[in-house]
Amino acid sequence: MIAIGLAVLSQASGINAIMYYAPEVFKSAGASTNTAFASSVSVGAVNLAFTLVALALIDRAGRRPLLLAGAAIQTVALTLVGLSFGSADQGTGTLVAVLAYIAAFAVAMGPIPWVLISEIFPGPIRGRAVAVGTGAIWAACLVVAQSFPVMNARLGPGTTFWIYAACSLLSFFFVLALVPETKGRRLEEIAASWSAR
Repeated sequence: MIAIGLAVLSQASGINAIMYYAPEVFKSAGASTNTAFASSVSVGAVNLAFTLVALALIDRAGRRPLLLAGAAIQTVALTLVGLSFGSADQGTGTLVAVLAYIAAFAVAMGPIPWVLISEIFPGPIRGRAVAVGTGAIWAACLVVAQSFPVMNARLGPGTTFWIYAACSLLSFFFVLALVPETKGRRLEEIAASWSAR
């Protein structure tokens, strides 16, 4: 449940809606074609930079605190993305909010589910269980990638990003309620901890 939940929620925040359709998102916010493509480059650069930050923090700060902080920032940033589509200065506001979301995702909900999925299962079933978790990530990715154009056209970009914000908020409470901290623990200790519950 934790593996599949994290897998699905990491994608349900709309990361691939932005990564795959960034130029369209920025054009919807009033940016010119050239500005939209330049903004897309910024998205990739921020994603790379904050992935490196995640590598530095994951074993220091821990998985759970990073997930909670990341999901909280994602919720605020995606809410602001939705609001920016109704503001007079859509281009700048949208870009800043999107980059904040990308930074938060790259530090937490992007890499950490992959790490946790490989850590939480007992050895005898780890291979098969990781395959299920990985499959759930890619299935959720497919759903988001295919549903974004439809949602964007029918609901509008503002409402679409508010739905992604709600999914990020759900991620926060999911992590708070169910996800254990695995930092500094041996795989055998993590496996044994499930028996104690």
